[in-house]
Amino acid sequence: MTTPVFFADSLEGVAAGSNLTVEGGDAKHIRVMRIEAGERLDLVDGRGTRAKARLVESEGALVVVSIEEVVQEPEGKPRITLVQALAKSGRDELAIEMATELGVDRIIAWQSQRAIVRWTGKKREKNLDKWRNVLRAATKQARRARIPRLDFADSASNVIDLLQDDQIIVMHESASTRVSEVDQAWDGPGYALVVGPEGGITDAELDAFREAGAQVVLVGDTVMRVSTAAASGITVLNLLTGKV
Repeated sequence: MTTPVFFADSLEGVAAGSNLTVEGGDAKHIRVMRIEAGERLDLVDGRGTRAKARLVESEGALVVVSIEEVVQEPEGKPRITLVQALAKSGRDELAIEMATELGVDRIIAWQSQRAIVRWTGKKREKNLDKWRNVLRAATKQARRARIPRLDFADSASNVIDLLQDDQIIVMHESASTRVSEVDQAWDGPGYALVVGPEGGITDAELDAFREAGAQVVLVGDTVMRVSTAAASGITVLNLLTGKV
């Protein structure tokens, strides 16, 4: 069984041989899991730092661990970004949860033209916070040290501006090329997979992506929900790029 992961507020300056007090919700989680003194656990900061540790003491609200090793885990190579259009019924949240568990490095919440869900005003930041919580929980579940970066784009052109260094791959039912046939000659730092809303990507949006050099691909012979499409596309990209 792999070592359970918990978040620490900060691992800055933490070194092997030192003791660290864990506080907040993750301290409670350690107690709930009934981890015993001497058992292994990992602390991560969500930014790539992982402290491998053993439990020293768990009494009441006090949780103390002994640090054995501190390592830095880099962003994935190639970097994989999921551009997820906002969707109803929580399917977009399911998509980013599964994407995180599959190792995606970045998420862009996309306010596409046909998305029924609209993030405006204060609602935008509230929903971004909700997505951050989903990403944090999924990172913990996947026992990763790095939470995917989260950005917001309110148009296709905004998405393109955020992906200047990436090969854009748009999943669309009109394509004849399959995602498994993506051109792998790209020598940039990463790939960005675009998944539209269940109402579909508009012709204008598709044209904008094509003009930006995007590859438009088909994920399969069936029409999938956005969460299924995202997970399928990322899985294929992971295989093509050797990340699994």
